Amino acid sequence: MAETIITQLPSTVDAAEDTPLYPRNGQPTLRQSLAGLCIKLRDVLVAIIACLGAMSMGFSLGYSSPALQDDYILKLLNTAERQTWFGSLLAVGAMVGGPLGAVVVGLLGRKTTLILCNVPLAVGWFFIIYATNVVLLCTGRYVEHTEH
Repeated sequence: MAETIITQLPSTVDAAEDTPLYPRNGQPTLRQSLAGLCIKLRDVLVAIIACLGAMSMGFSLGYSSPALQDDYILKLLNTAERQTWFGSLLAVGAMVGGPLGAVVVGLLGRKTTLILCNVPLAVGWFFIIYATNVVLLCTGRYVEHTEH
């Protein structure tokens, strides 16, 4: 009877190392505590990085209103029609980016696509920041949202 009870108990010894996975007193070791802390910190960091995509979308959506009050951008977008195009090119880029993103997710996977989404965003902001003419300004606005 004692043998059947012993064999049914879960093993607390790792067969490869012959060391207990859990201490006999039930308290985790320092190594286990640090490993658990690192896993939690990694998860928090991954969640923050994933939220940066949503933040960048919010920044992009809200950028056109204060940008149209800037003297330099107003000099480039000197007509109401150009200002309207500057605000709407974001949606045009998103119409292209949605289906394109679906294809890329199917080919490369979600994680790689999430990483690659930063490339058009960075290029778009680069064009907007260093724009010297209307074409660069509007191209940056279009390109930055092909990643969403």
